[in-house]
Amino acid sequence: MKKTLQALVPLVVLSSLYSVNAAADRTHTYPATYPFVPMQLDLKKGDNLSKVTIYSDVRRITEDKKFIRNFKDIISLGLQKAKTKEKPWTSSYWPMNKGMIADPYENNSVPYYIDIGWVDWENNHKSFLKRLEEELPYVDEMSEEELEKLAPSEKYDLLLGDKTFELTRKLWEYSYKWGSEKENAFTEDIRKAIVGENNIDLAEDYIARNWYTSIDDAFANSWTLNTTLSAKRALELVAEGRYTSARSAFPEAMKYATQEAQNYVLAEKNSRMAAWEGICNGWATAAGLVPRPRKSFSIELPNGKKLKFYPADVKALAALYYVNSLIQDPAAIGNDGIPYTQGTVSAGMRCNLKSVRKDIWGRRYDSKDDPFNSKTHRVRDAGCVGVHPATWHMGLVNLIGKQGRSFVVERKVGAAVDNHPMWGYEMEFFNPNNGRSRKDLYDNVVEIDEDDQFFHFRHPKAKYIVGVETVAKYMDYARPDREDTNSEDDDEVVNKKMYYDLELDEDYNIVGGQWRAYKVGLESMQGASSTRNKRPNHNQPDFFWTITKDYKKTGWFGDVQMQEAWTDKTVAPPASWLKAAKPYHNFVYNMTIENGKPALCHVVNTKTEETEKWLCNQKYERPQPFINVLNALVELSQEN
Repeated sequence: MKKTLQALVPLVVLSSLYSVNAAADRTHTYPATYPFVPMQLDLKKGDNLSKVTIYSDVRRITEDKKFIRNFKDIISLGLQKAKTKEKPWTSSYWPMNKGMIADPYENNSVPYYIDIGWVDWENNHKSFLKRLEEELPYVDEMSEEELEKLAPSEKYDLLLGDKTFELTRKLWEYSYKWGSEKENAFTEDIRKAIVGENNIDLAEDYIARNWYTSIDDAFANSWTLNTTLSAKRALELVAEGRYTSARSAFPEAMKYATQEAQNYVLAEKNSRMAAWEGICNGWATAAGLVPRPRKSFSIELPNGKKLKFYPADVKALAALYYVNSLIQDPAAIGNDGIPYTQGTVSAGMRCNLKSVRKDIWGRRYDSKDDPFNSKTHRVRDAGCVGVHPATWHMGLVNLIGKQGRSFVVERKVGAAVDNHPMWGYEMEFFNPNNGRSRKDLYDNVVEIDEDDQFFHFRHPKAKYIVGVETVAKYMDYARPDREDTNSEDDDEVVNKKMYYDLELDEDYNIVGGQWRAYKVGLESMQGASSTRNKRPNHNQPDFFWTITKDYKKTGWFGDVQMQEAWTDKTVAPPASWLKAAKPYHNFVYNMTIENGKPALCHVVNTKTEETEKWLCNQKYERPQPFINVLNALVELSQEN
């Protein structure tokens, strides 16, 4: 059997398509990517650190070179089930169509996705403008009962004495731009980026950093340079023998590039605001890192009136800070596979396809190129089958089981992104050839033979397989409410069941695995029964991610030193705090070629009428609450 697998896999990899004979007398054709081709287990010498492999994913996201990978160790340590040390808290994902935390919410049990209000975000924006003109200028005349009903961002602005409501306005300005033009609203001159007029200066900077040996080397091998028209043309002119170097060819290349760039325009974006768009990544991050706001409290304003903050208000401000903080940037990975800067680390790949095919076993898979990822993504990872089950399994065991840390899961495969903070998991094991569970856990481990329905797709090192039924426990979102207290009993928890198997080598190390729509069998063999166990299970997560363990070392989350301290928190902070807060309100995130963080823009070549992706420059507003205020409000919301 082992020899057969080793002979089969190279043939699969060398072809873009191959056939597999299933129980039905038909031949099916599938793309040569996971789940039909085993994923590489670990990085090899010369591999780029960004390459997707099973062990490198787990090593990176757990920040642990000695992560648990052996099935026997998982059992002996009792890690078949576990929960995080602290339970993350439920909150809203603060929909963008409502201005995020600029929404003066009302107690309502109706889920956002069936709330008709999300459909017409433009009217929501108009309502805010009317509110800004007709109600907020008279905030001093509002009663304490009316003040209680202000949006979280409005309460924050008022607390700082900002009667212009800057943070609130910034949030709605962002929402309006996004709804109107999506990322195009934040894109600078696309033609300038396509031309690459600063290429020589950038190349010389890269050479000074010892990244490249010459202008020609930088033009040929730098990701930010070799995609520009001027660099491409300069190298062509050298290859044609018209110039001896890219530097000497550059002036002529620039003339060509400047003219050619006139054919490119940004692809049009729709003005539809999806119901799921919001700051779920901010809530999901904060819920696992920020102490739970447990009680309401009031702060006296200069006019003597009390401004009441509910736990939901504090959660909102925490979500906004964490979504717009630079901590959301990817962490840099060292040669040892461990992050050496603070930021996000992830495993898996987002699925952007609206319609995903199913194979004969009922599993979703990548049937066509992802429109938002490189066409070469197939050789890296499959985006529409969910994160690899071995990576997922070891992520659960090591992050929650071993470290007690929460992480964020994008809970389903699909175009919409739906981030949730993880709380725990429970695992049961079964014989993957018949779906039956035995009390002795090791009795569920079977040697791979031709009875295995995924026999042809197994990793060459795999000797055994074991079926896993995992219930993932994550926090659901809920609409905000004006309740005076919040506890673990108020949380909304989702228990999501999923099926997969793990491939084990002769020493019981996890080396691969397969997602399962059913415990056992083909889609065509499940019959027309409507019983629950006959329905396909597509609950595998799309991807999961977390914030690095030492994220506080950035200094972004600690108080800024102030000349005037806020000593008496029964009254509003000193007036000087508003000045300190303004850089937070007006923070702009630059995604530029010059700073090494370019964006990818979809542009149309008007000459060929084709849509292409080009590096471009974008400037996003990221309005945030002042960290000192946020930390103070979190502290005030704790139980005495």
